[in-house]
Amino acid sequence: MQKIWSIQYLRAAAALMVVLFHAQGMASEYFGARAPSFGAAGVDIFFVISGFIMWTTTASGSITPLSFIQHRILRIVPLYWTITLLLYFGWFIFRDRAALPPVADLIQSLLFIPYFSTRSGEIQPLLIAGWTLNFEMFFYLVFAGGLLQSRLRRLLFVGAVLCGLVSLRLWVPPATAMALTYTSPLMIEFAIGCLIGIAYENRALPRSAIIVCAAVLLIAAGLGTLFATMSLSAADISAYRFVCWGLPAALIVIGGICLEPQLRHWRLPALLGDASYSIYLTHSVALAALKNVVVFAGGALGLTATILFLIAGCLLSTATGVAVYYLVEKPLGGFFKAMVVQPGQKRAMVERSAV
Repeated sequence: MQKIWSIQYLRAAAALMVVLFHAQGMASEYFGARAPSFGAAGVDIFFVISGFIMWTTTASGSITPLSFIQHRILRIVPLYWTITLLLYFGWFIFRDRAALPPVADLIQSLLFIPYFSTRSGEIQPLLIAGWTLNFEMFFYLVFAGGLLQSRLRRLLFVGAVLCGLVSLRLWVPPATAMALTYTSPLMIEFAIGCLIGIAYENRALPRSAIIVCAAVLLIAAGLGTLFATMSLSAADISAYRFVCWGLPAALIVIGGICLEPQLRHWRLPALLGDASYSIYLTHSVALAALKNVVVFAGGALGLTATILFLIAGCLLSTATGVAVYYLVEKPLGGFFKAMVVQPGQKRAMVERSAV
């Protein structure tokens, strides 16, 4: 499938929003530097994009649920497991072993099982950024079930399952980490992404040059709402977040796709879109390293120093993510695809040639 540049650039923007949010949080927590917190809603943009991509990349109808899940695992698991295991064993070697998270936390993190962290009491895996992957992997399972249906029934199936789970909150208040995650209104953001994918496939989204202004207004409205509600907690996974961040995220994605005919291949944002997963998973490590340097240098941050910290943190996180993309994510992905996918393809080629 040909790349959709608007989606590629939105992935880059969403990743950088999350980086900025955590850089601001770190400046506030460790240096007492007050900075408006913005960017956590990058996650909501990712969720809408994920629904869009899953819908549009399965348009051919030839993919099976098993091959779909296999492809998603090959895309998500290698890098996530690598960073999680390095984090855990780094903690084991270099930090106080008495504070080492239980092995059960490690196993649940690796298996994308939501649980309440023994460190924070919140629903967080060992690699905190991985909490979104718990949502993603569950959506993939639901979507894989939909692949057994026709396109129309697939939409109805995915929408019914996700909306049905969310509606359970009205009857049975969730208490466990799994129930809180799988009934979160944030799940509807994936379904909205699927709907946007349908509109895109059927050319129902405006594409003429006259619509550029309307697209820009949609993006501006989405960003304006995010700015107006940036005091919302990033840990909130309630209906309030869906309204304040999920719906504006959908407006931003729709606006970006409406601009697609006007967009061209811009090398840097396209690269950042490719590396967005690596940037997302590694930025906390890069920011922590920079924070330690500042702490070692002994400084409380003033306004100018805070701004410099935010800029340096975003640049370092981006550079780290791009390096990990080239040096780890791509080689790992290629290695496992060669092990799992290629042999089957070769056998199929041999069988066809023998007939």
